[in-house]
Amino acid sequence: MLTKNHRELVAAAINHAVATHDGDAHTVAAALLTRSGRVILGLNTHHFLGGPCGEISAISNHAAHCPDDPIVAVAAAYGPTASVIAPCGKCRQILFDLDPNIECIIRVANGLEAHQVRALLPHAYDWRAMEAPQLIYMWEGYETLIRDGRKRQTIRVDDPFRRGPAILVFEKSNGETITIDAHVDQVRTLPRAALSEQDALRDGFDCLESLHAALDQHYPDLGDDIPVDIVEFSLAGAQAETGAAMRSAATTE
Repeated sequence: MLTKNHRELVAAAINHAVATHDGDAHTVAAALLTRSGRVILGLNTHHFLGGPCGEISAISNHAAHCPDDPIVAVAAAYGPTASVIAPCGKCRQILFDLDPNIECIIRVANGLEAHQVRALLPHAYDWRAMEAPQLIYMWEGYETLIRDGRKRQTIRVDDPFRRGPAILVFEKSNGETITIDAHVDQVRTLPRAALSEQDALRDGFDCLESLHAALDQHYPDLGDDIPVDIVEFSLAGAQAETGAAMRSAATTE
């Protein structure tokens, strides 16, 4: 169900669309709801050279009148029929760029619902992630090996990484997610057949045969000539010191 604020936002979009459309260049109106409760309206302008959608016009009006009052929700309507419509692809990306948490009012099978724009744009381009640490997803069974220093690399196929800050992510079977700050120190690419015993040991395996068995399990069609990336990493800060201490204690024993 929609909230009271959502219903009022939908009504504002429909009323503006019905009142201002001309059946030609101006057919779609949009209404934005801000954090303070303010409603900002916009109207599309169609032209054969292109023109702004109703949502974009509303965003421009928002920037002109209350840029410091964040947008929290948006609704759009088609004037000739007074129908609530979902934002187009371009509008979804622009809204996502403003804030992935902005709610869009859309029609689904059971009526109108509010969905965050991130849900309307799966696998979106996110400019915020371009300089963020790389996320390297790891099997939960590797956590102990990584923490105590026995695993300092991961072998990946069609999963490229680069030198720089990284976060190791362990999604556990109990629903818990554990992260470890790390740094990718080097990435080497070579054919699977060129993997060595040393590569197996650095990857936490006791021998090359065990490494190949694990690769066959993860990548059933991985031929000997297919390139693999050896991603070497180190742990950051205190986590690296903890790992060193664990290795030292094990050696002493």
